[in-house]
Amino acid sequence: MEIAPLITANQQTYREAYGEWALVTGAAEGIGAEFATQLATQGLNIVLADVQLEKAQQHALDLAQQYGVKTLAVECDLSQPSFIDQLLKQTADLAIGFLICCAGIGATGAFSDTPLEAMHKAIQVNCMATVTLCHHFSPAMLERHRGAIIIVASNSAYAGAPYIANYAATKAYDLSLAEALWYEFKPLGIDVLGFSPQGTNTPGMRRGMPSLSEGEAPEGIMLADEAVRFALGQLGKIASIRPDLPEEYSLARQEVTSTAGDFTRTLAVHKG
Repeated sequence: MEIAPLITANQQTYREAYGEWALVTGAAEGIGAEFATQLATQGLNIVLADVQLEKAQQHALDLAQQYGVKTLAVECDLSQPSFIDQLLKQTADLAIGFLICCAGIGATGAFSDTPLEAMHKAIQVNCMATVTLCHHFSPAMLERHRGAIIIVASNSAYAGAPYIANYAATKAYDLSLAEALWYEFKPLGIDVLGFSPQGTNTPGMRRGMPSLSEGEAPEGIMLADEAVRFALGQLGKIASIRPDLPEEYSLARQEVTSTAGDFTRTLAVHKG
């Protein structure tokens, strides 16, 4: 797995390419917090949206003090369908040019033993909230002809995953959505990436694996900073990526998406 530098000498800065403000969901800890950090190091102002408001506020304060960027912590419960109303009120004056949909939840266990309410909640957070965020923030990006969207999926999105069946299915939705938006938005100046990290050493993973210590990266486990650097290094280069698979696999998926897009675009144009 090769991790490219975020910005090379011949590239635009993120502010030049996408605008001044990024919005990251799940930004209080883990991969979301690391996305917020690495974008702040590139000079982007950050909206940190998370249900854990105090943690988000502290991270926002740390980023502002360390990197001199503007930050805004927003309490955001994606499990509530009305979450978008308050979020839009608090970001109405901000030109969000970089959207990272990172928040996600899921339950482990036999499908028939998992409460239906828990599965519906995961569908709301992982799928409904993601499509809502993309639908609300992409039109302004398209109007400006610049912007970026990263949808964090999972390696479980690539095949049915027993005992996390519903979670894997929600992440398959995220991956498919990202790849389709990559095709639709790329000609219009918007970079989209579906990112499927392998197991990542985050507070959430450590809660489920008490034997894993902070900073450890045993075989099959990434550190959050590595995962985020990898994702940002792939943005604008490919439709979707999974670090533990050969790039040829992602290129093959991209070709399938392009072929499907060429066909369905014809249908859409004919319908119009």
